[in-house]
Amino acid sequence: MRDMSELHLSLDCEEEDEKSSSADMLYLSRRALKNIPASVLNMTHLKSLYLEGNEIRSLPERFFSSLSSLVWLDVRNNRLTGLPAAIGQHRCLKTLLLEGNPISALPPELGHVISLKALSLRKCPLTSPPRDVLDRGLPSILRYLRSSQLGEEAPAVEKLRLSELDQCEENEHEILRFEELRRRMIRMERAELESAGDGGTRTQNIRSCRAGSHHQT
Repeated sequence: MRDMSELHLSLDCEEEDEKSSSADMLYLSRRALKNIPASVLNMTHLKSLYLEGNEIRSLPERFFSSLSSLVWLDVRNNRLTGLPAAIGQHRCLKTLLLEGNPISALPPELGHVISLKALSLRKCPLTSPPRDVLDRGLPSILRYLRSSQLGEEAPAVEKLRLSELDQCEENEHEILRFEELRRRMIRMERAELESAGDGGTRTQNIRSCRAGSHHQT
């Protein structure tokens, strides 16, 4: 059976050195970080920040105001329980990866991030927005969050498909990266299901063999 640790999802890990030295990209994934280093908040030029697989419990209040040029934020598999309200003032963020964090509610302010094109919420125990809103996709989620500030019921909208996103040259690269991430998620889920199925089959075979031996006795 394949070691499930080999299925750990990561974006372009093989390019770690390149990312670490890039002028607008910083790779700090799997560094056992518990907090965002203060020096990171001074890197106002950053466009892509990778923090996957750390132990970060919260983002500083000035995180999004300090990193106003951020386009891609990967904070998957940390211990985040929420996001700073200041995220609502961000005007560049296009991809936000929150997978695997114990977040129960998205902040209403997130609904005002009009630049957002891709949002990953897999394995987040969300209760707000409710499941039916999450199932409708990104436009419905953002509309619900905006409406929740006004105490209004969020209207239903069609589920967003990546193929329907604005395909302008500026954000095409981010969309392709998110497509690749989604494909990797699907492969990982299939491998997990196959592994679970193999385990169940082996258990059933063992029980059948034992039953046969007992009958012969």
